[in-house]
Amino acid sequence: MLLGRFDKIVTGIEISETGITAARVQREKTGWRLLNGSYVLFPGEVLNLSYKEKNIVSEDLFRETLQKALATTSGRISCLGVSIPNEVVKISIQKFEELPKSKSEVEKMISWEMEKTLHFPQESTKISYHIIDDRKEKDRHLLVAAGILDVIKDYEKSFINLKLMPKMIRPAGINQFNFFRPMLPAEGIIAFLGLYERFFTFFVFENSRLTFYHGIKKGFSDLHFFQDIDMTMQHYFNINPDREIEKLYIGSQVAFHQELKDVFKNLSHMDVSIIDEGQLIKTDMNLDDPRERIRLSSLSSAIGAAQSLSE
Repeated sequence: MLLGRFDKIVTGIEISETGITAARVQREKTGWRLLNGSYVLFPGEVLNLSYKEKNIVSEDLFRETLQKALATTSGRISCLGVSIPNEVVKISIQKFEELPKSKSEVEKMISWEMEKTLHFPQESTKISYHIIDDRKEKDRHLLVAAGILDVIKDYEKSFINLKLMPKMIRPAGINQFNFFRPMLPAEGIIAFLGLYERFFTFFVFENSRLTFYHGIKKGFSDLHFFQDIDMTMQHYFNINPDREIEKLYIGSQVAFHQELKDVFKNLSHMDVSIIDEGQLIKTDMNLDDPRERIRLSSLSSAIGAAQSLSE
């Protein structure tokens, strides 16, 4: 969807287990500018993250927090992009020998596969997919996001009750990756690690084509966090012994850039680059201030949700 004349300023939010982050950004001729961003903590237990059952424990407190977060963006919300928690959607790469011609038939085929492998009932599964290979290849590879319909609708209902109609709803990890993606080179075997407080994503690309994805419900706050990352990398190398990663790029929602770089240098022999958010979006923040740097890092999934509206 192309942005219209009055839609150059867009808003994105990220929903997490602890609160809601909002970011308002403007698309300029030379790139993107962050106008404002904020984080509003949930007052108590509001969400119980699960991909099987409804997440919202208190609808009133959820809507109240959502209103407070959006109020900080200081403007009329004509376009809204949403990052839902990584934990409530299953993302995978699926391979098929051939695909039906119609989108509905493709979704039925994927739903059948999800029911077989993840026990997602076909009639209550919401499917989103993207073809990630060249049409010349024999098999077709899809990046698939699957969620239980009642879980997704539970979130959508809260937006509708506030007279909001999000134009794009995606897992936070996808929006976070899309925010950092411009810093990744188009050629070579490149990995991207997206870090959250309680989750991480791991993508591998070969000449810009996605070949591997893994999402783990372990984050920066977990005691065995780096061990889990190391095991994920070893899993990739075990199934791709002749596909050595040339460089690892890290997008961190928890900041601590230098500390992460020091740890990963010891963890892996590969070249490691911590992506600087300041190179991707203009801001009035003082990024020499560690607190402001952490604040900008925490906005990446919300910014990515807003930017998704320009696709």
